[in-house]
Amino acid sequence: MKLHFILNERSLYGQFGSADEFLKSLEANLQCFRLVRSQAEGEIRKIADFYKCKITKELSLEDLKRYPKSDELSRFRIALDKEMRTEAYWDLEPVHDCGISYWMGEEDMAATAVAEAVARHESLLSFYSTVYSDCRLCIECDGEEYSVISIYSPAYLAACFGEQMGLERDECLKARYAGTRLDCTLLEKEYGAEYLEKEEYVLLLGTLDKFVRHESWETIGLDDGLEYKKYTPSSDEENWFRNSAYNNQTIMKFRFSRRMRCFGYRKGNRFRLLRIERDHKKSNKG
Repeated sequence: MKLHFILNERSLYGQFGSADEFLKSLEANLQCFRLVRSQAEGEIRKIADFYKCKITKELSLEDLKRYPKSDELSRFRIALDKEMRTEAYWDLEPVHDCGISYWMGEEDMAATAVAEAVARHESLLSFYSTVYSDCRLCIECDGEEYSVISIYSPAYLAACFGEQMGLERDECLKARYAGTRLDCTLLEKEYGAEYLEKEEYVLLLGTLDKFVRHESWETIGLDDGLEYKKYTPSSDEENWFRNSAYNNQTIMKFRFSRRMRCFGYRKGNRFRLLRIERDHKKSNKG
């Protein structure tokens, strides 16, 4: 299924305190761009003069080219610059009628990405904003109400469209939990979520959602449902991670059903998920 998105110029209205603050917020946007572009025919439409959008009260996107920055922030700027130069531009041939009103609250969104998203039945990719981040916008036009999905984070993108985009489950997990205490980037494909039954995958998501919602590591440890504890194999031969790159890590485990377990290790304030076990055979021995 082809999914097209519209880059929301209304989500840049000078709300950032500095260029650095804006550039740091771009990591989530760039992950969303990458996920959309990973589709064979993934497309992100935008207005032709997007560079005129304000990131602070004084600076526009165009001004970033002259702004001093670190190597990391430079990488973000270059990636955004590449996206800005990539067609298509919806405002060259708009679908919606710019002569009628598209009300979002008391603001008329005619001739904007918001109105175009209504007409095209598409969703928005938005920059960080209290108004547009990961939400559904209610738009009224000619007495009818429309709902437009506005996406900032890869987690929200995966939750809304992961299945339609054909993202593998492990890729959805990486996106869904990006920026949380759960890091799924090291999940080994051989022991990943792709082999779970649909009902098992739903159980996994419910448990991982609960894991990241916990207030602290202390409350995680006290959660009887998770049974979060150290993996202690009975012998070196029984150690599931003996010949892996994680042999010297303190491996922890927690459950997401009566039989199934998640294994990984904590680094700083994040848990790096490595393997998912379906049959409890490894967990039984540690």
